[in-house]
Amino acid sequence: MNRKALRKLKRNPVLFAELLLGFKPFSYQRRLLCDRSKRIVGCWGRQSGKTTTIAARTIHLAYSHPNTTTLIISPSLRQSMIMFDRVLEFIYSSSILPKSVVRKTRTIIRLTNGSKIVALPCSKHLLRGYTAKCIICDEAAFMPEDVITQIIFPMISTTRGTAIFLSTPWGRDHFFYRAFMDPDYSVHKVKSSECPLITDDFLSEMRSNMTEDAYKMEYEAEFVEALNCYFSQDLIRRCVELAQNLEVEYVSNLEGPIHRGEYYGGLDLGKKEDFSVLMILKRKDKILKLVYFHQFPLGTSYSQVIGQVVRVNKKFCFRKVLVDQTGVGEPILEEFRQQNLTNIDGLVFTVRTKEELLSYLKITMEQERLALPYNRALCAQINEQQFEYSKSGHLQFSHPVGSHDDMLWALALACTAAIQGAEGGDIGAFKFG
Repeated sequence: MNRKALRKLKRNPVLFAELLLGFKPFSYQRRLLCDRSKRIVGCWGRQSGKTTTIAARTIHLAYSHPNTTTLIISPSLRQSMIMFDRVLEFIYSSSILPKSVVRKTRTIIRLTNGSKIVALPCSKHLLRGYTAKCIICDEAAFMPEDVITQIIFPMISTTRGTAIFLSTPWGRDHFFYRAFMDPDYSVHKVKSSECPLITDDFLSEMRSNMTEDAYKMEYEAEFVEALNCYFSQDLIRRCVELAQNLEVEYVSNLEGPIHRGEYYGGLDLGKKEDFSVLMILKRKDKILKLVYFHQFPLGTSYSQVIGQVVRVNKKFCFRKVLVDQTGVGEPILEEFRQQNLTNIDGLVFTVRTKEELLSYLKITMEQERLALPYNRALCAQINEQQFEYSKSGHLQFSHPVGSHDDMLWALALACTAAIQGAEGGDIGAFKFG
């Protein structure tokens, strides 16, 4: 390309995206690509092209501005890698851009002009030391405020750099919501219905399969929360922030080695309409850390669930596992006993035991003793649990039509197993089988 053409591409990110990346942005995507503001908030509905748009913007900045650093930060490295992988796909699908890549690792791209793009988790010790021209905070609503204010902003203080905060709505007592409402920030709010690729039929299907509040958050980018939810969004977010601050190591591959420790499990059972879910907590210094969970596909046989629990038990050497003993849980618990798994107990769900299960879980969260690695589906399921008082004064729980609560109950069982395993004996209404 001649110098004139290069100057034109440098000034025009939309043209750059169309000619070099093969990406033809929609009107709302063009607005974000061309936004020159230093503080940007993107609150977009699902599947509206947020990741693709920011990936294109990131590449344009790196290629058109030598010796600049762009950081992609998310609550977890897995989340950061989603956008980083989109950047890689764009670059290596181009006939020109790959020639400028001089170094590529799983989390870093370095170009011949000295620019680099780095993907990082929201970890204080991994973030410190960087100076950046642009910082992209994905799922910013789940990032600790002190990381944003004390680590991220100082990174761009000497470069007059840009900070872009992206997220679907979650909670109002947080930096992301305040930035969304701040007139000094350039705010881009996009509903999923604005994307020409998403049909009305699809949105109607999603609305019928989700709670109304969940649909408004996920597809209409609205900050909403049910008044009778038992676990608030802000409380759940604090548990996610605790996991980031403690740098909880989530086990994603059971084939690898497992660090020694004090492990507890919770197993909620389902098959056709509900899921079977296994949750594993690691207890250390009174903190319970969620290190593994598995949701079995609908229709998974109970024999397969039993086999998986036996396999996982050999890896983690549980101190205690609590199983939902209600209904089909009784014969499953008997099978565990026949295999001499004395560390597995059952619990029959009643109004009283359910109340105490979730009460202990909530107290643990409020005391900042439960660390939850970021998982949007888990966060949503915990938040959707609703409560009301019965005539006798007991709490009664339910989840809205179109939602599930299997992850929540498995987590509550694991939390109670940790309490009972550490303290011994029965707790409140719990009579362990």
